[in-house]
Amino acid sequence: MRRGAMTGPFSCGPEDRAIPRNYIYTCLNDALTASGLTGPANEELRYRPHDFRRIFVTDALRSGLPPHIAARICGHRTVDTTLGYAAIYPEDVINHHRSFIARRRALRPGEEYREPTAQEWQDFLAHFELRKVALGVCARDFGNPLRP
Repeated sequence: MRRGAMTGPFSCGPEDRAIPRNYIYTCLNDALTASGLTGPANEELRYRPHDFRRIFVTDALRSGLPPHIAARICGHRTVDTTLGYAAIYPEDVINHHRSFIARRRALRPGEEYREPTAQEWQDFLAHFELRKVALGVCARDFGNPLRP
């Protein structure tokens, strides 16, 4: 659909005709004004119909709908377009990371996740102090000797 075109048909009395874009904007913003909701700086909220597309995609993905399915529903050619619509909240990143770690830990032997002893922790910290002094930045794994 080209920009500025009318949107889908609706019934107005005995007529079936397209809903004018401005009518949708007017109805939406009249409803927002009547709600009394305001933005963070106490400014009047303004929405466009397209904002609901973003809300839908964000909610669908947060509710577990696979991105490729959301892309098909939205008519996007690529999943990247759909992912561009999704809001990513910091708590989602944290929660998903924690879930990922929990799943990974469930697959690994429990002894890999024991608390280090005081001596092991001191050895670990000392390794990085020696590495900083001797080499500056080094990609050598912990437990490997500092000798070349």
